[in-house]
Order: sequence, then C-alpha cells, then structure tokens
Amino acid sequence: MNLFPFVFWPHIKNPIKAMGLMRKYRRVFGGEDGKAVLKDILLQAGYGGVTPHGGPVERNEGKRELAAHILLVLGLTEDEMAAYQKEANRLQTEFNQAQMELTDDRSGY
Repeated sequence: MNLFPFVFWPHIKNPIKAMGLMRKYRRVFGGEDGKAVLKDILLQAGYGGVTPHGGPVERNEGKRELAAHILLVLGLTEDEMAAYQKEANRLQTEFNQAQMELTDDRSGY
C-alpha cells in the first residue's frame, strides 16, 4: 500500500480515493491550460519569493503554501520545480514592471 497520498490528504482514509485525487490534480494541471493557470497561481501567490502587492502577508503566505501543495502533488522533479520557480520570478518581474508603468502613466494626469 502506498502511503504517499496521505501526506497530502490525511482525511482521506481510502488509498484508492487518495490516488484518484492525485491523478485528478495531474490531469487538471498537466495540460497547457492547466499549466497557464498554475503559472498564474504561482504569480498571485508570490511563489518566486516576493510577496505580491495587495493583501496581508499572512494571506499571501497561505497562497504560497497552496501553490507549493499543488506543485508537490504533481510530483515534479527538482528541475521542474526550479523551472516553475524561475518562471514565477520572471512573471513577478514583468508584473512589477507593468505596475510601475501603470503608476507612471497615472501620475502624468
């Protein structure tokens, strides 16, 4: 019996149900649409290490933990995790730049 899924869902007592839920995560986030949504989740969570603007740090930490949970459930390799981290950093940089440009545009009025 594989106890691995119970690390994620200790409330699910049936290993078949736990494995089924893990497969659903992988199906949802495995396709191109799911990967795009996951990248947005990582950006919103500040997964790149920077707490995103807007909202208390505690809420952002909760978002970050949820993003990390999703990545862990997907069973990514260390290299894949590093690639997502790098992409989250890149997206955060682009987001910050767009925020600054928007602020600069508004300050001209």
